[in-house]
Amino acid sequence: MSSTSGIWLIMSGAYVGAELAAEFGNLPPAFLPVGMARLYEYHLTRLGSRRPVYFTLPESYEITTEDRRRLDELGVTVIPVPDNLQLGEAVTYAVNTIGAPDQPLRILHGDTLIDDLALDTVDSIALAENGDGYSWAEADLAGGHVRALETLPAGSERASGRPVAAGYFAFASSINLVRSITRARGDFVAGINLYAKERPLQAQHVENWFDFGHAQTYFRSRRAVTTARSFNTLRLDGRTARKMSADGDKMRAEAHWLQQVPPSIQLFTARVLDSGESEGLAFYETEYQYIPTLSELFVFGSLSRPVWTRAIESCGEFLSLCARNEGPDSGKALLRKLAIDKTVSRLEDFARSSGFEIDRPLSFAGRPFPSLMGIAKELTGILERSSDRASAVMHGDFCFSNILYDSRTCRIKVIDPRGYIDTGVASIHGDRRYDLAKLAHSIIGRYDHIIAGRYTMSANEGYRLSINFERTPQQAWLQRLFNEILLNDSDALRREVHAVMTGLFLSMIPLHSDRPDRQRAFIANALRLYGMLEEVPA
Repeated sequence: MSSTSGIWLIMSGAYVGAELAAEFGNLPPAFLPVGMARLYEYHLTRLGSRRPVYFTLPESYEITTEDRRRLDELGVTVIPVPDNLQLGEAVTYAVNTIGAPDQPLRILHGDTLIDDLALDTVDSIALAENGDGYSWAEADLAGGHVRALETLPAGSERASGRPVAAGYFAFASSINLVRSITRARGDFVAGINLYAKERPLQAQHVENWFDFGHAQTYFRSRRAVTTARSFNTLRLDGRTARKMSADGDKMRAEAHWLQQVPPSIQLFTARVLDSGESEGLAFYETEYQYIPTLSELFVFGSLSRPVWTRAIESCGEFLSLCARNEGPDSGKALLRKLAIDKTVSRLEDFARSSGFEIDRPLSFAGRPFPSLMGIAKELTGILERSSDRASAVMHGDFCFSNILYDSRTCRIKVIDPRGYIDTGVASIHGDRRYDLAKLAHSIIGRYDHIIAGRYTMSANEGYRLSINFERTPQQAWLQRLFNEILLNDSDALRREVHAVMTGLFLSMIPLHSDRPDRQRAFIANALRLYGMLEEVPA
């Protein structure tokens, strides 16, 4: 039986379990990070234009301004449900709150993602193979229909290897379902079994089922649904991560850095298992890490200050070890190549490709600002006048998206180092200020929020710009941690790092030519950061 009408109900009315909460904080399952989005965004992408969609959340959960905006834009109605309800009770509460007449009701668990669903059928249950032994509901099948579901304890000897309910249920009658759950005293599975006695439920077997409800299945599912960036190829098989690119110099430089940094630093790095050439591409292979990036935790997590303090302290320990291993060159000369020389040329590239006038004065939030080129020249002057420092081991792309955090060892793991200053010449050394600026461009610069699209731009006409990020307590004390733990050398270092960080947003503008909206966000953000420069001690 099929029907395109009815209600879509995404159930995310309870918080994640203790293991996932330790990784990401106290979140509803549909709010877990998957790459640079929340899980609910994947749900809604798969539903397409099907509406209405209702979304349950714990009554005690405070939705951020940005998530509220996202859900409103996506046409989703949020239903807060009382904490600690059973699943069946929460379904009944949600349907009664909606108050619609009898119609088809499709329910999707918030911690589940399924790629190959027949979304328009009703009176069916999605079933998948059980390979993990968790406490899922096994299906008793007969003639292609589900006679009953049976929830067995995890690791139960009674587990038979039957298919399990994969978290998607489609019912032709919302009233019959609520009546059945009520008769079962709020037990969702028992209610489905009562419903099945009145209306046969077809078994819908699915192959691409991703469960995000347990720590083990979460990281495996995240790996399966996220993809690499467009300028390289990343293959993940659950044990290793193979990074490949036609840019052989880049791949060899990254592998060289990971292999050649001192042993004390290698404790904080991905370990190279293999490298070479394959399928006409250069590659290197590391062990796959089942841990989140700081980018995911910063943008989407809900971790406490003590956890973030440990993470930033680990960043500081890594950078201190890098600083102790001095290189043979002048840090200032390397900083020029990293942060000065490329900025002007990239702005000129942007002007040629976009028509944007880089010598025209700008306005940010109603305040007059110099042109992009004027800002670039002022930043160059600050760095030219800065003190010279010995070169040291430098990661070169030390931003949140390249820093993983292991909550069990309280230690970061870094991936994707730069590995060179001059193209074709692999090197582990550079200027410490550049690594600090890269970290600052995540914490203070909010780079990861821009990539995730979690910002708003109001005055965005021509050369008048403005950008706004959500204000959170976490942002304020993370900036203080950054200053206290990482920028404690001198006030001058703070100004130099801020100048490099601001320049990073100018230099990356032409690299995102496929996203004009993002380019304008980078311009606006560079103006915001430039406006903060006067507050940084000279």
